[in-house]
Amino acid sequence: MTKKLLIWDFDGVIADSEKLWVKVWRDNLQKYFNLTLDDEQASELLVGVADKTRKERVENKFELKLDNNFMAAIADDEIYQGTHFMEPIEGVLEIMQDELFDNCIATGATTEQHAWKMTRFSEIDNIIPRQYQFCVDMVERGKPAPDLFLLAAKTKGYDKKDCMVIGDSLNDFAAAKSAGIECMAFVGATGNNTPEYKHKCIEAGVYGVAATMNELHQKLSAWAK
Repeated sequence: MTKKLLIWDFDGVIADSEKLWVKVWRDNLQKYFNLTLDDEQASELLVGVADKTRKERVENKFELKLDNNFMAAIADDEIYQGTHFMEPIEGVLEIMQDELFDNCIATGATTEQHAWKMTRFSEIDNIIPRQYQFCVDMVERGKPAPDLFLLAAKTKGYDKKDCMVIGDSLNDFAAAKSAGIECMAFVGATGNNTPEYKHKCIEAGVYGVAATMNELHQKLSAWAK
């Protein structure tokens, strides 16, 4: 049986990094502005978006000015959290090691960002060599454009019909659809496992939705066979 290629997003799929970034923002807003976000505000303002959008939302919500010094502190703390506390989501290694699949990573992070995020992921480096970990600065356009997923499939030598993107964001789903590659939505990371978000995934036309790695493994195995 020919192997199928799994094209993994990183944040929110391989690692539940969202909870670390939310902590960084909540801690620094408290430190610099004595501003305490409750859980509802943190979810509304910080979950599922890039730092640029987090900055805009917080500034608009609280009429603050988050200057370069504040954003530099955010960047430094994200690196600290990522290199000390980030871990693979339970069960992801078992899927990657399944003989049904070949694997690669296609992340919206830059090569520099991805390098420090991988500090604690040596087991994944052993499964997926770095030349098959594709970053946004390797292509002309990032997600939701299809470039990154097409590069992954082409470099690995797989027909698109034998590929499955595993993503957690609407940009992942849109990029996969534009590339002509099926996409499985993983919603087990912080902020994603809600009925509302699952509905958005289905509306985006994903192949399936999984809330745990065990569920994802079952769905991928059924697809591969």
